[in-house]
Amino acid sequence: MNSWEDWQKPYKFGTLVIFPSDTLRQSINLQRERTDPVSGSYCEAHITVTQPLGRNLNNEEWKQLDTILSSIKSFEISYGPLNTFLPYPCIWYEIQPAEKVLELRSVLHQTGFFNLEMKHPQNFIPHMTITEGLSGPEVDENLYQLLQEESGKGIFQCKGLSYIVPDKDFRFRVKKFLPFS
Repeated sequence: MNSWEDWQKPYKFGTLVIFPSDTLRQSINLQRERTDPVSGSYCEAHITVTQPLGRNLNNEEWKQLDTILSSIKSFEISYGPLNTFLPYPCIWYEIQPAEKVLELRSVLHQTGFFNLEMKHPQNFIPHMTITEGLSGPEVDENLYQLLQEESGKGIFQCKGLSYIVPDKDFRFRVKKFLPFS
């Protein structure tokens, strides 16, 4: 962790994400590897749900999260079309129903387990990142147009959240899956 950049350090206790289906994840991972291999190496294609945890949780706290998540029914997520935050170098898939992801985020954040001192906790937009400009080609309107031509839309079933934690090289690994009902 000593070699981590300052922005990486708050993630040491992990975070909760939605992973798309295996086939979709592989397809988006290829886009990520081609357009931003550094960011792509940190974590597979995902939808961030929460801010990072503020500490390691004990068994009772994990039970509390399990109780919350087991009361939620699986739901479909639509991804696409692509969008961008240009001039900030980020290209991403839109996620719907965004309200459902935001509601889930809010309920989890109310537990007090998550670091809400970081940027964007209130104005978060659910998304699935392709590139955030850490490496690869310049993230500009030309790359955005090229990716739009090869990217589509689709649906996958969200059956729960994955708890991911970075290793010493800041490569996120799944520690546990937290299923919905």
